[in-house]
Amino acid sequence: MNKLKKYLGIVWFTGGLLLAVFLTYKAISVLGVPGATAEDFVFWSVIVAIFIPITIGFILFGYYAWKGEYGK
Repeated sequence: MNKLKKYLGIVWFTGGLLLAVFLTYKAISVLGVPGATAEDFVFWSVIVAIFIPITIGFILFGYYAWKGEYGK
């Protein structure tokens, strides 16, 4: 069971990193277009403000699971 926790920790860690990279890429690609409106800026500001703590939580949870902190 501890091996499964470690492997799933790696999955959560990499998933959090991929989500952070995708979120950053998508926000920059939408807001970098010359036709971006104020509505786009508000929408992506809210999305980034909501999902950055979630991705940090995924990364931390995955790191601690990978290191075996939840097995103690």
